[in-house]
Amino acid sequence: MSSVCPYAHAAVVQPDPCADYLALKEAPPVHWDEVLGIWFITGTEQVGELIRHPALSSAWPERGRTVLHDPADEVNSHGRTADSVRRWFMFDDGTRHRALRGLVAPLFSAGRLALLRPFVEEQADDLLARRHGRIEVMADLAVPLSSRVICRVLGLPSDTAPRLEGWAQDIAALLVADYLPEVSRRGDLALSQIEHAVATALESPDLPPDSGLAVLRKARESGEAEEADISAVAGLIVYAGFETTSTFIGKAVRSVLHAGAWRELRSADPAVAVEELLRFDTSVRQVARVATAPVTLEGQRIEAGDLVLLMLGAANRDPGVFTDPDTLRLDRRIKKHLAFGQGQHYCLGAGLARMEARIVIEKISRAWRDVRLVEPPTTKLHFGIPVLERLELELS
Repeated sequence: MSSVCPYAHAAVVQPDPCADYLALKEAPPVHWDEVLGIWFITGTEQVGELIRHPALSSAWPERGRTVLHDPADEVNSHGRTADSVRRWFMFDDGTRHRALRGLVAPLFSAGRLALLRPFVEEQADDLLARRHGRIEVMADLAVPLSSRVICRVLGLPSDTAPRLEGWAQDIAALLVADYLPEVSRRGDLALSQIEHAVATALESPDLPPDSGLAVLRKARESGEAEEADISAVAGLIVYAGFETTSTFIGKAVRSVLHAGAWRELRSADPAVAVEELLRFDTSVRQVARVATAPVTLEGQRIEAGDLVLLMLGAANRDPGVFTDPDTLRLDRRIKKHLAFGQGQHYCLGAGLARMEARIVIEKISRAWRDVRLVEPPTTKLHFGIPVLERLELELS
């Protein structure tokens, strides 16, 4: 089976980013990159095993350095990224992870999402009503919708929403390219600005009592969370809740257009279609782990201290699991995929992301009989991180 993205050579669009990680499938599912000094795991079964393995720790910002990091760098010898990021509970495997995750998990429960749904639909309707004839999917829909929703969940004022995109992009770069001084500077600035916005909102008499920040403030007062955890958890929700959802909405629309599947989308079950779109080109391509003890898999020995990249995007295209995986089938009924990870670090906001995406898919597929790309989608590199920047459509 070909490992080349079937839409990469379409004359109307640029090569799809899926071509990047599909190339990894040419190598064994567990292989060592000699240049970067990193393990790449691409098979569905292998990713599924290691993502839950007790010897693979999510605390890579504290322990995982690459050949790109200067071993003589005393400033960053204490760990990667930033102090606030290393406090994110997604980078902790123990009781602290469970405690902090448990504090905010109710914000993403089925009941809370049901209460939030009218707000999401109202915002989507508002954004779509402003567009007649043309729409730029990222700037006009995906970015403002996701930022407004996350501000609502946390209790940040609505005028904070336009700042989330810049913060998220600089933090995304910090997570992978912290060896670059400019990336560290911008990432630290974004985190400090989030901290300031959070501190200001916490002091506001208008803070909604059922908001995420109100929950965190109560935990701080009761001693369940430390002061530094408040801005750290809020920063994680701002980054993960906004960036992954806005990116996925844009990628979902792009994938449908690449596949020439707009008519199928109009008749598809939105819930089924969203799962296939998540599998086909998820917004989170990879997650990192660091080995705390030797692990043997597929005849390869991962040593303690080795950095491991679990390639979720490639695993979601595994031909041993998915029939004709490089073809988008909006009626494909998937039992499970890896877009949100697995195990104790399964994405806390998966339900929210699904809800936003389903609402958008349902509204645009019903409202627009047909769409046409005005120009090829634009992807920019933000310090090496690909960002879907522009996706302009002509509507009918």
